[in-house]
Amino acid sequence: MLCLSLAACGTEVPPGVSRVWPEMGTMMSAAAWGTDSVRVARSLEAARDSVDRIDSLLQRHVSIAVLDSVRREIRRRTGVALAVDSIARGYALDRATRALGDVVDSALLDLGGQYVWIGPATRSTRRSVGIPDPDNTRRTLAVVELRGGSIRTHSQRNAPPGAARSVTVLAADGLTANAWAAALLALGCDRALTLAQGMQVVCADSAGVRWTTAARLTREP
Repeated sequence: MLCLSLAACGTEVPPGVSRVWPEMGTMMSAAAWGTDSVRVARSLEAARDSVDRIDSLLQRHVSIAVLDSVRREIRRRTGVALAVDSIARGYALDRATRALGDVVDSALLDLGGQYVWIGPATRSTRRSVGIPDPDNTRRTLAVVELRGGSIRTHSQRNAPPGAARSVTVLAADGLTANAWAAALLALGCDRALTLAQGMQVVCADSAGVRWTTAARLTREP
């Protein structure tokens, strides 16, 4: 499906390399494109190694300065105390992205349902990503447009009235998307959407689905 979408942009697509691994208690999948498939495959292994590295630090309870800094900032702004494990996958994706370097022309990474899309700035690409209903995963709450960067949804099943059921954040990097989705879910949609103005956020509660003006929905509920 991704190849078809790229082809539709009128760009000749080189052969892709894809890999799937168990990582951080979930699954990591990666697909990447470049002119040298051998180097692309090696870069994907390097991306996996970078995720392994973050997982190893977490398992040994080693403090990660970047994660601690983001947690402090979000607590200062929202009052929400985030656990390291709740935002580590976003940071691991960022490290994986760096490991790809300039070897790949474009890539799509997925770690436990959080996506990062990497593509050249000279080529306009868009991806439609569905937001699943936490109480019925066969149903889509809305569809958002991902042009680059990362998308992360945090949700809770059987949310009480007034509480957020699902919060989706689109951001330039995985850590920002992950951390803010987790924090805003704890606040409820009214407060979350007020605080998140200027960010791309979609929030669902018992009243329905709402979003900030910056968010790009391709299909409303």
